Amino acid sequence: MTRTGHGGRERATAGRRRNSRGAPEAEHKEEDRTEIDRALHRQLWRIRVFDRAVSALHRQNKILGGVYSGEWQEALLVGTCHFLTTDDLVFPLHRDLGVFLLRGVDPGRLMAQLMGRRDGLSGGRDSFLHAGDLEHGVIGATSMLAATLPVAAGAALRFHMLDEPRVAVAFFGEGATARGDFHEALNFAGIHALPVVFVCENNRYAYSTPQELEMPVETVAERAAAYGMRGTRVNGQDLNRVLEVAGAAIGRARDGEGPSLIECMTYRHHGHSEHDPAQYRPEEELAEWAGRDPIELFELYMEKRGYDVPALRSAAEATAQEEVAQAIAFAEASPPPSGEEAMRHITYEGEPLPDRLTSEAAAHAAIAAANFAAELATNAAAGGPAEPGPRPGPAPGEIPALPHTSGESQSTAITYVEAIREALAEEMERDPTVFVLGEDVGDLGGAFGATRGLRDRFGPRRVLDTPISESLILGAAAGAAVVGLRPVAEMQFADFVSCGFDQIVNTAATIAYRHGGRARVPMVVRLPAGARIHGGLFHSQNPESFFLSTPGLAIVAPATVEDAKGLLKAALRGHDPVLYLEYKSLYRHAKAVLPAGEILTPIGKALTRIAGADLTIVTYGPTLTFCLEAAERLRAEQVSAEVIDLRTLKPLDMETVAASVRRTSRLLIVHEDRRTGGLGAEIAARAAAELFEWLDAPIQRVAAADTHYAYAPAMEEWILPDTEKILAAARALAAY
Repeated sequence: MTRTGHGGRERATAGRRRNSRGAPEAEHKEEDRTEIDRALHRQLWRIRVFDRAVSALHRQNKILGGVYSGEWQEALLVGTCHFLTTDDLVFPLHRDLGVFLLRGVDPGRLMAQLMGRRDGLSGGRDSFLHAGDLEHGVIGATSMLAATLPVAAGAALRFHMLDEPRVAVAFFGEGATARGDFHEALNFAGIHALPVVFVCENNRYAYSTPQELEMPVETVAERAAAYGMRGTRVNGQDLNRVLEVAGAAIGRARDGEGPSLIECMTYRHHGHSEHDPAQYRPEEELAEWAGRDPIELFELYMEKRGYDVPALRSAAEATAQEEVAQAIAFAEASPPPSGEEAMRHITYEGEPLPDRLTSEAAAHAAIAAANFAAELATNAAAGGPAEPGPRPGPAPGEIPALPHTSGESQSTAITYVEAIREALAEEMERDPTVFVLGEDVGDLGGAFGATRGLRDRFGPRRVLDTPISESLILGAAAGAAVVGLRPVAEMQFADFVSCGFDQIVNTAATIAYRHGGRARVPMVVRLPAGARIHGGLFHSQNPESFFLSTPGLAIVAPATVEDAKGLLKAALRGHDPVLYLEYKSLYRHAKAVLPAGEILTPIGKALTRIAGADLTIVTYGPTLTFCLEAAERLRAEQVSAEVIDLRTLKPLDMETVAASVRRTSRLLIVHEDRRTGGLGAEIAARAAAELFEWLDAPIQRVAAADTHYAYAPAMEEWILPDTEKILAAARALAAY
């Protein structure tokens, strides 16, 4: 079928049976082929005219920051997007402005994005093409090249899990193949035969570094065999060749035959960006590639078929120029955002689609909602009832009651790790979109047994063993979350999250912001954290300080069995990424009999464990036990200590802390993370600024020493907080 979208967009979508060009079989008819050729020609010119206008606006200082021209690379975009439907997803590169136009993104909004205006895709929150348009199936990129490839694999995982005839296409440059994310994503996609097509835009330079210094092999395509997928190298300047290869690859993916790697040999007309004169490229090389202009090559093909190319070119350019003029006018009329708007859309806000979006996008949204309802019904046998479409997430301090309960009160105590397992099982039963992925989470049941038995109960699609690929695990979780699933990504040890740091702070945490608050990323990252298991440097870390300053994340830290269950269940019902710190030292030592009914611990709400009048002790995680012991011993010394368990580290419930300090006038902060740069420093700074007039003594902190988590027991105990250290600080504070 041929569809026409906003702004004169024309695109022919692929059917299941294809001819030698990879086009639908129906296109054998001469009149259909003629119309498609003309449409393809218009698309090539549309992208080029828009791209040139952007470069001109940059020279006029109307577009600030970097501008990355894709001139001379239009054919590979047109040829690939030609076969995509509205249900497919595209992950463009920073040079792929044409993808947005081909997918039907409003040209005015696209131009406003480039100019940093309020009506741009991200509302001025990010530059150039880091934003996306989910309503048109475009997921924005980050500047961390190849980082979107695991995300694309995660989206394709959803298509694979639900047997949907949908495809993810991810663009990247040959320079990005040197990064681990490239290899991790292709490895995972090959293992599971995911419906994803990886398209390499090989323009021979990673900024200024030539290909021979980027890789020891001659081609990118030959690497495909190592990942069990088909690899093809194609002339990216020849639209007909791209159509043939892309159509076949997308068709295979859609038909369940797995991923492909396409290497499109292309070239940059401009430098890496508009400020790069690219003097590192030889003149003879530029001259050679100038003769391979993809539009000229396609027009040569059209001439041989008898088209009136000058007339078609004139019409295509005129139409594109008019569209660009309207887009510029729209963007310049759009106001710049105000400074305070920078604080909006850090997390999902669920705003309705703007009225100026096409009716086609609204129709697609309705279809997507219907499909989601259907898929939940289909999966009902694997889980409990769940309502289709977006579900309201819990606000800080507010957890809505749900009809599903965990049954009668338990007669025996369960452990902390068993509470985690119960939470996962109950949420997977309640909501079929919840699934678990990580290393050894399946048959083994996780390194600590937290997922034991879940694979037998819910099947291998919902309890998914992964390779040792933390960046892939976290990137795939983000991709799956964006397309409507609720992944639980397990790190074997919290320490290993450093291998996937980029996917948390630069991908998952920024998606809502880059997409104007319209994107949900309901993923949970389970992090077995903390010391006192004699694990040494790489199995004992408390990683919260790595993430506390990153907007867009929530961080929870349960210290009790009940909160281990309640916080995990609450985290799985939100809209945004949650880092769930679970403590290895508590796994089997902490036990409790849980009450009947639904256990949901509010995210963002601290709890006063012991009331007191003389001083406030603020803590979280494994140091709660020591603080409670210290408070009991202080009571015998006629010192009344109030103990507050934060439970959530981000967002921080400073109101509960402040109310306590106003009563006690003394503040002691205790945590197992290191002292310098830890959460205690932030609480102390805020208390000093906001509660100074209520304080009768200097704020004190007890935390881990500023060193690595040592292995030998005596060294480890010396480093960490304990009851005696807390008592010493509390006594000094009370006596001040």
